[in-house]
Order: sequence, then C-alpha cells, then structure tokens
Amino acid sequence: MFRLVGVSALLMMLSAVPAHAHGAPTDPASRAFVCSPGQQTASSSPCRTAIAAGLPSTEWDNVRLPNVAGRDRARVPDGKLCSAGLPRYAGLDQPRADWPATRLRGTAFTYRATIPHQGSFRFYVTREGFSPDRPLRWADLEQFLSMPSPPLVGGAYEFEVRLPKRTGRHVIYTVWQNTDTPDTYYSCTDVELVAAATAASPPTGATTSAAKPVPVASSAGPPPSAATRFGLSAAVGAIGGLTVLGAFLLWRRRIL
Repeated sequence: MFRLVGVSALLMMLSAVPAHAHGAPTDPASRAFVCSPGQQTASSSPCRTAIAAGLPSTEWDNVRLPNVAGRDRARVPDGKLCSAGLPRYAGLDQPRADWPATRLRGTAFTYRATIPHQGSFRFYVTREGFSPDRPLRWADLEQFLSMPSPPLVGGAYEFEVRLPKRTGRHVIYTVWQNTDTPDTYYSCTDVELVAAATAASPPTGATTSAAKPVPVASSAGPPPSAATRFGLSAAVGAIGGLTVLGAFLLWRRRIL
C-alpha cells in the first residue's frame, strides 16, 4: 500500500513541473500578436472584442495543445483553428473581414520563439475564393511549406516562402510541432495579397511586412529574454527535482 502511494505521489509531483515553450509569428503578425499590449492594432475592433471575451492578450505566444503528435485535424475542430479549440482564445476565431492585416510584398517570414525549441513548421494559406466572413475550416487551407528543425536566428525562426498565387485578403495558418516538448502551437495571420505591379496604399489597419515588429508581452515592458525564461524554467525544474527526491527518501524511510 505504501509503495503504491509513494509511486503515485512521485508521478503527481513530476507532472506538476511545467514544460515551457512559446512562440508565434510576428512578421507577418499573428492575430494573437496584433492584439498584444503595445501594438497599435490592439485597439482595433476585433481585438477589443476578443479581449473583452477573455483573450489573454499578454500570452500571444501561448496558443498550444499538448500531445497532438501530428493529429491536428482530429484535435483542432473546424471553426476553431485560430484558437486551437482553447476557450480563452476563442476570440481569435471571429469570422470577420476587419482583422488587422499585413499587406504582404516580401517572401521573408519571422516566427518569434520566446523560448526556443526544436520542432517542425507547417504553413498553410486559404484557397482562392475564401471569405473571411465565414469560420475558418481545414478544407479552406492549402499547405505551401513544411520546414523541419530550422535554425534559430536572433531569437526567431526565419523563412523564405513561396506562396501559391493569391489576391485579396487571406489567412496564413502556422503549425509549430515541438519535438523536445509534447506541445504544438497554432497561429492565424491575416494578410492582404496583391499583384507585384500593384502600388496601392495599405488598407486601414494594415501593416507592412517590411517592418518587423518587436514582441511586447505586457504594457509594463518587453518580455523576458529566452535566456532568462530558460533559467526560470531550469530553476523550477530543479526545485521540482529536489521535491521529488525528498518525497522519495521520506517514502523509502517509511517502508524500511
């Protein structure tokens, strides 16, 4: 009996040690990022509505699910792709055509890793004829890039992409499947795609992909660096390990 209780206690303590890994697209910027504190777009109508509905805007890098293992379509339902089905991020699923969008001219994408991890990326774009007034479905998406384990450059993963031919407003859907944690991250990014010869001004609320925004996790200041967050994670892990060791020694002493 004591043996079973001791093993159960050890498993519970191990599971309580958090696994940290965070990231999201910042150029072109994801919906979660454009609604984060410090971004001018955070005052847009879609962001205000999402935040009022409970969106944790300071956690723009944390739209994640554990233990998906590539079964994205089975775990993330149609109509809830932007939130990954997480209730607190449900505001990101609003089907509306006035989400702040990036007028995309270049081919360079940036995915900020506030805590870097190994993993693969999959990029999708909505098909021609997509209407932003309808909930986003898997059937609306076409995959255009898969990248296993890209290098980390200056705290971010950078990609040179080649989009399928599109015009007008579309959504780019990004999936980051970690290989050294059980987590998979999901992001919706609104873009305005124009022909190369078009030189019209960006629409109201749009940003340009030429300017790469710097992530801001709270209005009080920038987010902690990856090194700082890694140190905190290591400290928590060490405390958890000492707790587990103490519990094990106490349990062993009681049964001897």
